[in-house]
Amino acid sequence: MRITGGDLKGRIIPTHFAQHVRPSTDRVRESLFNSLDHQKGIADTQILDLFSGSGIIALEFLSRQAKAVYSIDLDKKNIAHQRNIAKNWELSHWHIAIGTALNPLATLEKNNLLAEEPQIQFDLIFADPPYAMPNIQGLPQLLMPLLAPQGWLIIEHKPQLVFAEQELLKKEYGSTTMTIFALP
Repeated sequence: MRITGGDLKGRIIPTHFAQHVRPSTDRVRESLFNSLDHQKGIADTQILDLFSGSGIIALEFLSRQAKAVYSIDLDKKNIAHQRNIAKNWELSHWHIAIGTALNPLATLEKNNLLAEEPQIQFDLIFADPPYAMPNIQGLPQLLMPLLAPQGWLIIEHKPQLVFAEQELLKKEYGSTTMTIFALP
């Protein structure tokens, strides 16, 4: 896996993450980040990366000058992998937490990552839950309150999934779909 754009473009990501992880493909990431760069902008944003797995999405945001990325994953191997990359690449704005992505503020607080910003709001939230996770359709209702004004929530999921909330944009890439929800 390689980073597809920004300052870290071309860097190869080690593959020491858990075997069950399904990283977003280069094609999907390139398309997503081209859209984000042109429609939303990434520089100086606060990002929440949920179900962060390999860390590739966080790295794509950091490569494009995100102010800070907060990644949450439940798997200890994934967290160790991400922390190793953050240390070796000297990515001080990558804040990595182990715990549930379904209660992100509590997880960040438990990992002592909210001391400087206890009332944090995110410009972008990216969630890539396991496709078989029960109640994926509940993620927009759960996560939208964490967005800053004009914030976007992006959920990666299987194409058949339908959300009750009105989406801003939906893009299909074979067996992967990205749905974007936006706050006014």
